[in-house]
Amino acid sequence: MRQLVTRRWLLAAAAVLGAVGSLGLAAGTVLAHAELTSSNPANQSILASTPSEILLTFSEGVDPVGESIRLVDADGNAVPLGPLDQSQGDDTLRTPVPATIADGTYVVGWQAISADSHKIRGAFTFSVGAATPTAPGVIDEIFDAGATPQSDSLLLGVGRFMSFAGIGVLLGALFLAAVLVPELIGERRIGIVLVVAALAATVGTALMFAGQAHLIGGSYLAWGDVVQIQSGRWWLARLAAIGLFALFIPARSFVASTLGRVEVALAALVVCGVVAAGGHAVAGDSVVLGFAATVIHLAAMSIWLGGLVLLAFGVPRSWFWWTASQFSRWALGAVVALALTGTINAWRQLGSLSGLADSSYGRWLVIKLLLVVVVVAIAFFSRRMARSDDEPELDGEPVDQAPADHASDALAADVDVDAPVSPPQEAPVALRRTVMLEIAGMALILMATAGLVNSPPPPSAATTESASAVVGERIVQVELEPAVTEGAEMHIYLSSPSGGLDRADEITVTASLPAADLGPLDIETVPAGPNHVIATDVTLPVAGLWTFDVTARFGEFDQVVFTVQIPVSK
Repeated sequence: MRQLVTRRWLLAAAAVLGAVGSLGLAAGTVLAHAELTSSNPANQSILASTPSEILLTFSEGVDPVGESIRLVDADGNAVPLGPLDQSQGDDTLRTPVPATIADGTYVVGWQAISADSHKIRGAFTFSVGAATPTAPGVIDEIFDAGATPQSDSLLLGVGRFMSFAGIGVLLGALFLAAVLVPELIGERRIGIVLVVAALAATVGTALMFAGQAHLIGGSYLAWGDVVQIQSGRWWLARLAAIGLFALFIPARSFVASTLGRVEVALAALVVCGVVAAGGHAVAGDSVVLGFAATVIHLAAMSIWLGGLVLLAFGVPRSWFWWTASQFSRWALGAVVALALTGTINAWRQLGSLSGLADSSYGRWLVIKLLLVVVVVAIAFFSRRMARSDDEPELDGEPVDQAPADHASDALAADVDVDAPVSPPQEAPVALRRTVMLEIAGMALILMATAGLVNSPPPPSAATTESASAVVGERIVQVELEPAVTEGAEMHIYLSSPSGGLDRADEITVTASLPAADLGPLDIETVPAGPNHVIATDVTLPVAGLWTFDVTARFGEFDQVVFTVQIPVSK
């Protein structure tokens, strides 16, 4: 009777997970990374009278956050606006301008939450009557108000790492335990691994909620605000999916059966679909392909990580060699799937190899790929030691392969998990060490993955622009990588045709957009070498032909100003 009730609960859980998963597939076909496509008033427009409203239109649905639209005059004084609404669709943000405003230039700052959970923001200008110069610092203050606090970004990163790791171990370890060692599915140490994984996944997702809640509503407990956004609803579905999947943990006899293994596999894929629907899988180009690739990527990660944790902490030492030899083929398939799907997602989000160095997303991807190469190399030696067709020797004696036949027979029928099982042979120390190294490497890969997910994908059409100027015998070269309004990196090089240029004592940079009477904006730089400075995460309010003034000081009385122009896109 007890097993019947448990089985009914598990069937109900699988049905609920299936329904949630179908929603994930549907979402994957329509969601994409949001970008501002138009505004009313238009950027840099000059109006005859006060506009009745400010209307922003995005490429996909967005969610408002905090002061989603701010309006300030050329001196930085705030202009009161009416209530925000999305009455013209979830891909718009609209607010009325209730009072007549004086002639001059105004700056609109906006921010919203995209479907992939990242905050997007920007600014543009318009003028009433005639354009007027904006005071220094006006644009910077608007962007500082919309910036993501470091504490929230850290909390989101830690939460994503714990959530990914917990889900990977929970799904992979339970499935592989049922397939490889069904005789041990009721062992206490396997149960501890699964429970700890479920708790880590739950706590990690809760930390994600807390970080996003503070980012949106200013309170770590404002979870209701998070549920109102698209990604937040998928995170809530993730919590539910983790809880429903955890119902498989105490159902030992059912999980070890043929039907149980099938249901565990299907439910695991659905959980992967729920996780994918709340992140980068629903952003960028080719969303359907990206969603499918991400689900397979998460499933392969779960197989690899869950199998390694099962080997290291779940199975007894006497079962290690047998489990490792059978896990070898699963690990090989997981590595191949990770490589293929990782390549697909990198192509979708970066669009070109230049994005690897031009964005934090690309740099995290490079770190992750390097770690994968190292871990795969370690796994190669582990798999060689664990090949089931070899006859490895343990303490001078050949391994008895008889348990393989026993385990294979167990897979073909339901298993009495409470029956005593004769252990196979002891594992070699070298193999156990390489598996522990693999686990450590996988932990680093998951950290890199959390950093990757924490970083917004770079603009798909980002390009590098450069310009140079000559003053006397001195040359400046300015490079903007990529030449976009947000997240660019600037390099400034000073040189001389003769090659004998003295080292500058100070190099400073300002930016202005004469067509919109913006600037000058100070750009902070740090030394990167002799006559070379860089500026990271350069933020410019609007697209256009920007003018950059580079001031180089040599000693107390020698100062040179170079002026270059670089086109900047969104």
